[in-house]
Amino acid sequence: MTKEIKIPYSNLKIGLIFSGALTFAFLSIMILMDKESLTSILFRNEMLNKVVAVTAILFFGTVCVTIPWKLFQNNMGLIINEKGIIDKSNLSSIGLIEWADITGIRTEKVQKTGFFLIDTDKPEKYTDKANSKFKKRLLSGNNRMYKTPLSITVTILKVKFSDLEKLLIDAYEENKN
Repeated sequence: MTKEIKIPYSNLKIGLIFSGALTFAFLSIMILMDKESLTSILFRNEMLNKVVAVTAILFFGTVCVTIPWKLFQNNMGLIINEKGIIDKSNLSSIGLIEWADITGIRTEKVQKTGFFLIDTDKPEKYTDKANSKFKKRLLSGNNRMYKTPLSITVTILKVKFSDLEKLLIDAYEENKN
Protein backbone atom coordinates (compact mmCIF):
# COMPACT_ATOMS: atom_id res chain seq x y z
CA MET A 1 0.00 0.00 0.00
CA THR A 2 1.33 3.42 -0.98
CA LYS A 3 1.86 5.81 1.89
CA GLU A 4 0.36 9.20 1.17
CA ILE A 5 2.80 11.66 -0.38
CA LYS A 6 1.82 15.32 -0.43
CA ILE A 7 3.61 17.87 -2.59
CA PRO A 8 2.78 21.52 -1.81
CA TYR A 9 2.76 24.51 -4.11
CA SER A 10 5.96 26.56 -4.27
CA ASN A 11 5.19 30.13 -3.23
CA LEU A 12 8.45 31.31 -4.79
CA LYS A 13 7.62 29.79 -8.20
CA ILE A 14 4.07 31.14 -8.03
CA GLY A 15 5.38 34.61 -7.17
CA LEU A 16 7.86 34.56 -10.05
CA ILE A 17 5.25 33.40 -12.55
CA PHE A 18 2.81 36.04 -11.33
CA SER A 19 5.47 38.80 -11.61
CA GLY A 20 6.41 37.70 -15.13
CA ALA A 21 2.80 37.47 -16.27
CA LEU A 22 2.02 40.88 -14.78
CA THR A 23 5.01 42.39 -16.59
CA PHE A 24 4.01 40.90 -19.95
CA ALA A 25 0.37 41.93 -19.47
CA PHE A 26 1.50 45.49 -18.69
CA LEU A 27 3.80 45.61 -21.74
CA SER A 28 0.99 44.26 -23.92
CA ILE A 29 -1.35 46.99 -22.68
CA MET A 30 1.36 49.56 -23.46
CA ILE A 31 1.69 48.17 -27.01
CA LEU A 32 -2.08 48.20 -27.45
CA MET A 33 -2.31 51.84 -26.33
CA ASP A 34 0.82 52.95 -28.21
CA LYS A 35 0.52 54.93 -31.42
CA GLU A 36 3.82 54.33 -33.22
CA SER A 37 7.04 53.96 -31.20
CA LEU A 38 6.60 50.44 -29.75
CA THR A 39 4.87 49.26 -32.90
CA SER A 40 8.04 49.63 -34.92
CA ILE A 41 10.04 47.62 -32.36
CA LEU A 42 8.01 44.41 -32.73
CA PHE A 43 6.48 44.20 -36.19
CA ARG A 44 6.10 46.81 -38.89
CA ASN A 45 2.39 46.06 -39.21
CA GLU A 46 0.42 47.96 -36.56
CA MET A 47 -2.61 45.66 -36.84
CA LEU A 48 -0.44 42.58 -36.23
CA ASN A 49 1.00 44.26 -33.13
CA LYS A 50 -2.52 44.92 -31.83
CA VAL A 51 -3.58 41.31 -32.41
CA VAL A 52 -0.46 40.01 -30.64
CA ALA A 53 -1.00 42.47 -27.78
CA VAL A 54 -4.65 41.45 -27.28
CA THR A 55 -3.71 37.77 -27.36
CA ALA A 56 -0.95 38.36 -24.82
CA ILE A 57 -3.28 40.37 -22.57
CA LEU A 58 -5.83 37.54 -22.62
CA PHE A 59 -3.21 34.87 -21.88
CA PHE A 60 -1.13 36.71 -19.28
CA GLY A 61 -4.23 38.31 -17.78
CA THR A 62 -5.68 34.85 -17.22
CA VAL A 63 -2.44 33.78 -15.54
CA CYS A 64 -2.48 36.92 -13.37
CA VAL A 65 -6.03 36.15 -12.25
CA THR A 66 -5.70 32.39 -11.70
CA ILE A 67 -2.21 31.96 -10.24
CA PRO A 68 -2.56 34.13 -7.08
CA TRP A 69 -5.36 31.86 -5.82
CA LYS A 70 -2.76 29.14 -5.38
CA LEU A 71 -0.87 31.34 -2.89
CA PHE A 72 -3.88 31.52 -0.60
CA GLN A 73 -4.86 27.87 -0.78
CA ASN A 74 -3.60 25.50 1.86
CA ASN A 75 -4.20 22.62 -0.52
CA MET A 76 -1.44 20.46 -1.86
CA GLY A 77 -0.60 20.66 -5.54
CA LEU A 78 -0.21 16.90 -5.88
CA ILE A 79 -1.13 13.97 -3.64
CA ILE A 80 -0.14 10.38 -4.32
CA ASN A 81 -1.98 7.77 -2.27
CA GLU A 82 -3.52 4.28 -2.46
CA LYS A 83 -6.48 5.57 -4.53
CA GLY A 84 -4.36 7.25 -7.19
CA ILE A 85 -2.89 10.63 -8.03
CA ILE A 86 -4.78 13.76 -7.00
CA ASP A 87 -3.51 16.42 -9.38
CA LYS A 88 -3.95 20.19 -8.96
CA SER A 89 -0.71 21.18 -10.71
CA ASN A 90 -2.03 23.05 -13.75
CA LEU A 91 -5.07 24.51 -15.52
CA SER A 92 -6.00 21.18 -17.06
CA SER A 93 -5.79 19.25 -13.78
CA ILE A 94 -8.80 17.06 -13.17
CA GLY A 95 -8.34 15.90 -9.57
CA LEU A 96 -8.21 12.18 -8.77
CA ILE A 97 -6.68 9.91 -11.39
CA GLU A 98 -7.37 6.37 -10.21
CA TRP A 99 -4.62 3.73 -10.34
CA ALA A 100 -7.05 1.33 -12.03
CA ASP A 101 -7.35 3.73 -14.98
CA ILE A 102 -3.60 4.36 -15.42
CA THR A 103 -1.85 2.29 -18.09
CA GLY A 104 1.50 4.09 -17.98
CA ILE A 105 3.44 7.17 -16.98
CA ARG A 106 5.84 8.88 -19.36
CA THR A 107 7.70 12.15 -19.65
CA GLU A 108 7.65 14.71 -22.43
CA LYS A 109 9.49 17.96 -23.04
CA VAL A 110 8.42 21.09 -24.84
CA GLN A 111 11.44 23.34 -25.25
CA LYS A 112 13.16 22.87 -21.85
CA THR A 113 10.01 22.33 -19.81
CA GLY A 114 9.35 18.75 -18.80
CA PHE A 115 5.99 17.30 -17.81
CA PHE A 116 4.44 13.94 -17.12
CA LEU A 117 1.80 12.27 -19.24
CA ILE A 118 -0.50 9.82 -17.50
CA ASP A 119 -1.69 7.24 -20.01
CA THR A 120 -5.19 5.93 -19.45
CA ASP A 121 -7.54 3.48 -21.10
CA LYS A 122 -10.48 5.75 -20.16
CA PRO A 123 -9.71 9.21 -21.62
CA GLU A 124 -13.41 10.09 -21.98
CA LYS A 125 -13.96 9.56 -18.25
CA TYR A 126 -11.47 12.31 -17.45
CA THR A 127 -12.43 14.63 -20.29
CA ASP A 128 -16.06 14.40 -19.13
CA LYS A 129 -14.99 15.39 -15.58
CA ALA A 130 -13.98 18.84 -16.84
CA ASN A 131 -16.03 21.53 -15.11
CA SER A 132 -15.72 24.09 -17.93
CA LYS A 133 -15.59 24.20 -21.72
CA PHE A 134 -12.11 25.71 -21.52
CA LYS A 135 -10.76 22.81 -19.43
CA LYS A 136 -12.53 20.30 -21.69
CA ARG A 137 -10.78 21.87 -24.70
CA LEU A 138 -7.41 21.67 -22.94
CA LEU A 139 -7.95 17.99 -22.12
CA SER A 140 -9.16 17.20 -25.64
CA GLY A 141 -6.13 19.00 -27.09
CA ASN A 142 -3.80 16.99 -24.85
CA ASN A 143 -5.57 13.81 -25.95
CA ARG A 144 -5.13 14.65 -29.66
CA MET A 145 -1.50 15.68 -29.28
CA TYR A 146 -0.21 13.15 -26.72
CA LYS A 147 -2.85 10.37 -26.86
CA THR A 148 -3.88 11.10 -23.25
CA PRO A 149 -5.79 13.99 -21.68
CA LEU A 150 -3.84 13.78 -18.41
CA SER A 151 -0.68 15.74 -17.70
CA ILE A 152 1.19 16.83 -14.59
CA THR A 153 3.62 19.74 -14.49
CA VAL A 154 6.07 20.75 -11.77
CA THR A 155 5.89 24.43 -12.74
CA ILE A 156 4.29 25.56 -9.46
CA LEU A 157 5.07 22.52 -7.30
CA LYS A 158 7.72 22.45 -4.59
CA VAL A 159 9.58 19.46 -6.05
CA LYS A 160 12.32 18.73 -8.57
CA PHE A 161 11.29 17.05 -11.81
CA SER A 162 13.59 14.06 -11.25
CA ASP A 163 12.33 13.54 -7.68
CA LEU A 164 8.69 13.59 -8.79
CA GLU A 165 9.49 11.23 -11.65
CA LYS A 166 10.87 8.67 -9.19
CA LEU A 167 7.90 9.09 -6.83
CA LEU A 168 5.35 8.66 -9.64
CA ILE A 169 7.07 5.65 -11.23
CA ASP A 170 7.55 3.91 -7.87
CA ALA A 171 3.95 4.52 -6.83
CA TYR A 172 2.67 3.34 -10.21
CA GLU A 173 4.74 0.16 -10.07
CA GLU A 174 3.42 -0.55 -6.57
CA ASN A 175 -0.23 0.11 -7.45
CA LYS A 176 -0.62 -0.92 -11.10
CA ASN A 177 -2.38 -4.17 -10.25
